Amino acid sequence: MTILNLASPLSSEDKSMIAALCGRKARRVMDVALTFSETEPLAPQVRAMLDGLGLTSSDWQNQSIVVNLPDDPAAAALIVAEIAGRRGRTPSIIRWRRSSDHAGMEPAEVISLHEIRKEARHQRKGWSLLSGRSVKGEG
Repeated sequence: MTILNLASPLSSEDKSMIAALCGRKARRVMDVALTFSETEPLAPQVRAMLDGLGLTSSDWQNQSIVVNLPDDPAAAALIVAEIAGRRGRTPSIIRWRRSSDHAGMEPAEVISLHEIRKEARHQRKGWSLLSGRSVKGEG
């Protein structure tokens, strides 16, 4: 699994918690310090940043990638859209919460946007995913 960190630096404890939430070891962490121009269009800047990571088309499509999104909601949305275009599916993202000692933030869950999208599509069609099987709902 690769963690694509587009936010604050991750501590070794953060990385361990993310790996535990995913149920697999993080083989690579890509830390990217984002600085987007406020005077230029954002989409080309996001595209250039992702191009600059050096991942091949095969890497995007075949590697397990978990994304730690930046705080900027517009940049985060564009990053998800751009990654979805490169991967053929939406990525998994990290949700953060205040730590139990309230001293900082800690990973709370890893959310598969692909699974969320898939469930929403099934609900839209009147289907529900139960136990990994698609079952036609009533009504």
